[in-house]
Amino acid sequence: MNTNTGPDDNNASSSGLHSEQASSLPPYQNIKSQSQINSGKFSLLALCASSFLLLIGLILFSGDKTATAFADEQSLVIQNAKVNVQSLSIQPTYIKQRKVYGLIESAKQANLGFELSGVIDETRVVEGERVVKGQILATLDKQRLFARKKELDATLVRAKADATLASLSAKRTAELVDKRLEPEQRLDEANANLDAANALVNEVKARRGGLDVELQKSSLVAPFSGQVVQQLLDLGTVVTTGQAVFSLMAEMDLEARIGLPTRTPLALNLGQGYELSYAGETLPAILISIAKQRDRATRAVDALFKIDAQTAQKRYLMAGDLVSLSVDVEIEKQGAWIPISALSNGVRGLWTLFIIDKSSGSQIIQPRSVYVEYMEQERAFVSGAIAQGELLVVSGLHRLTPNQVVQNLQVTNTASN
Repeated sequence: MNTNTGPDDNNASSSGLHSEQASSLPPYQNIKSQSQINSGKFSLLALCASSFLLLIGLILFSGDKTATAFADEQSLVIQNAKVNVQSLSIQPTYIKQRKVYGLIESAKQANLGFELSGVIDETRVVEGERVVKGQILATLDKQRLFARKKELDATLVRAKADATLASLSAKRTAELVDKRLEPEQRLDEANANLDAANALVNEVKARRGGLDVELQKSSLVAPFSGQVVQQLLDLGTVVTTGQAVFSLMAEMDLEARIGLPTRTPLALNLGQGYELSYAGETLPAILISIAKQRDRATRAVDALFKIDAQTAQKRYLMAGDLVSLSVDVEIEKQGAWIPISALSNGVRGLWTLFIIDKSSGSQIIQPRSVYVEYMEQERAFVSGAIAQGELLVVSGLHRLTPNQVVQNLQVTNTASN
């Protein structure tokens, strides 16, 4: 057995060794490169964390001083700025304006009926028609009255004849008495008969006059000029005395009836002019009447305002139109008038005011909760935790906070009492 190796064998062995070394070298180098990469990432993260912590520290330390300086400067500015205030004036009552409403109605309106009973024989007008004073609106059947008239005419003729005969008899009796052919008693009887005959004539004439009145009353006449609002009964209806047939209303004589609230009538003067409101326009009127009793249902007092006829015609007013009147009503409530600019929103339906409190020696802003009782234009009446003479901040509320100290106060009079 040959144990010697030749050159080729050595070369093969040598090349095999180098091949194994070459094949084992790359994994080692790869492991080393991965460790270096991880080490670099860790260093970078550490650097970033250190920088971030340093930045936060710088912000905290520098920001605190800046915020403190800004707060001190802002506080100083607010303390030195002018704060407009006004002194509160507490009142036991306040006056508020209230609108009261009423209706236009005709000054003359009547339900017309006959003074006699009978059957409606004729109607000469219809609903909506305009009539003048004295115009005949309807008539009753007059046949019965005409029959009575003929009867009375005949009775009057007979009475006049009897009176004529009695007169002649009395004259002749007087001549005979003068000749002493008849006793004086006969003359007295003749004169008495003459008086009775004349009385009967006068009686028939009176009855005839009464019948003429009934004939006139059988015609329903308009008592004033106006418009027929409603026809209540038709032709042929049997009516009783006073039963309404037509409803008549005067057109141009218009009035406004307005119910006034408590105590308001005491402030109004009869004969004085007032301005009513109708369809967004003013309507001049004169107060002509104030009732002396209250309405049991509304507890209001009715007042009548006369409206000029030309104005009513120009504004196309008619009965039933709605008008209003602005009146002042006194309300018993303790509080004060303040400008609306002094109010800020509160909670639970309340509003907040800022009051200057000097009890601690400094001028400190304190909030107060109040109720708004009434508002008009640029002022409001409030009640609540306020006292006479307290200083109220009236403007610039957005720059102020509770318990803030202010120094420069300027007293104003922005709200009138």
